Amino acid sequence: MIFRRLYTLNLAVGLIWAGSALAQPPATGTQTPPPGGSPMGTPPDNRQNNPSTMTPDQQIDPYMADKDFVRNAAESSATELHLGKVAQEKASSDAVKELGKKMVEANTQLGEQLKQAAAALKVQIASDPPRKAKKAEDKLAKLSGPDFDRAYAKIAADEQKQAVKQFERETKDGKVTGLKEFATKNLPAEQDRQKQAEDLAAAPAKQK
Repeated sequence: MIFRRLYTLNLAVGLIWAGSALAQPPATGTQTPPPGGSPMGTPPDNRQNNPSTMTPDQQIDPYMADKDFVRNAAESSATELHLGKVAQEKASSDAVKELGKKMVEANTQLGEQLKQAAAALKVQIASDPPRKAKKAEDKLAKLSGPDFDRAYAKIAADEQKQAVKQFERETKDGKVTGLKEFATKNLPAEQDRQKQAEDLAAAPAKQK
């Protein structure tokens, strides 16, 4: 897929130095800038190199926003994946089961893509489900029927809300072209899952 090709061909080359150097990566003949954008790993404009327009953290690491996005999005994705499996097994509503299935399918793929981004940016992400996922699972384990459905939908909606914020922030603040394009491309799907979860949380009794 497009994102995977960008990372395997461009990000791994253009960002191997991101954590330790601030120099521009060398241009390669295989990099094709997106319309109005820059090659993978190249700052989109000269503001990145102007200390007066950068926060203290950005002066240390101009890719801080991208790394934060990968780290936080990976945690949200792992949480949604883990709890989606629980919902598939325990939900009493077909609609909630379907939401759980959608969460598993979407975040299985998303998680693999974020792992590639983490490797390229040298960001450490946990292989085990996040603590908040286990805490939520413990809460859901005590529930059944409509109570479970309502609680899961509320947790899923809250987690999706956070994920949407992360993707929106990357589309605005990201410096890595391929990662920013990835966030832009996937944002609508994240918003759709948020709305579906919110609808179920608001009216679980209507879902059969």
